[in-house]
Amino acid sequence: MVHLKSALTYEEQVEHLIKVHNLSIHDTEKAVRTLQRVNYYRLSAYGIGLTQKENSEKYRDGISLEHIHRLYKFDSMFRNRLIHVIEHMEIQLRTKISYHLALKFGPEGYMDQTNFLDKKTKSGESVHSIIINNFWKECGHQKNAPFVKHHMHKYEGHFPIWVAVELFTFGNLSSLYSIMKKEDQQVVADLYNTDRKYLGSWILALVEIRNICAHYSRLYNMPLKQTPYLYSEYRKYRRGSMNKIFPVLLVIKRMQDDRDLWKSFEKNLEGLFDEYRDVINLSFIGFPKRMEIGIVRIVTSHKNIIIKGVLKQSSFLFSPQ
Repeated sequence: MVHLKSALTYEEQVEHLIKVHNLSIHDTEKAVRTLQRVNYYRLSAYGIGLTQKENSEKYRDGISLEHIHRLYKFDSMFRNRLIHVIEHMEIQLRTKISYHLALKFGPEGYMDQTNFLDKKTKSGESVHSIIINNFWKECGHQKNAPFVKHHMHKYEGHFPIWVAVELFTFGNLSSLYSIMKKEDQQVVADLYNTDRKYLGSWILALVEIRNICAHYSRLYNMPLKQTPYLYSEYRKYRRGSMNKIFPVLLVIKRMQDDRDLWKSFEKNLEGLFDEYRDVINLSFIGFPKRMEIGIVRIVTSHKNIIIKGVLKQSSFLFSPQ
């Protein structure tokens, strides 16, 4: 029989964190208020990397609940900034893919499996069939949306590709790209000045980040499943953790053609990193270690420009192309 841990009151949780986990808490009432807003199970994930080497159940001396909570708040704000820029990229990708497919195959050519590769899942199901079934399910979910009702009634349920993509999830759009024929993929990839395989890997990485952000999951110090392909010009930065968010920032910079949006994103990141510089570890989000050395040097003499100074070392990332 499985024995689960006993439920604890907020006050008991605070006592347990202090005595059992060596977490520093000086203001019990404030700690209780924190736990009332965010349960400790969620917060505890931000303690990864902050525990003692000899006993992972105990935090290192001096690590406080406030420290962990600030990491949580940083991660939340980091995700909010990312989801905004990824939203624009997703809409742009919908536009580019639907434009090409519409001109080459016609308004409803996306419904014809012969216009795509005949890829199947491990269970033998057609990927194209899954995409189309997901599309019709989404039509049902959004049956009261004005544009859905319009096409159901006036066009008897026929949706041209430029309308249909508005009902595609980012994951469904990624699947659609994956079954496009090589020459069609390359037409879209050319719009991003890259190879079709690279664009495919970039889309998969963006989908994963988008889903993490949309579901309020942890991004800080979180190993990612999708590692985007990077060009040789970024080789010197591969010494960092390539399964963290940093490589995806490189991809966003390369794909983003809206300078104003990028500048706004850059400014927001600089301000966010500066505000939480007392708790964040940039290597935990994949920044190369040599940048951390730069941070230490800048913190000593110019605290107000800590992040800007560091990020300018990586001009390929934080300067317009």
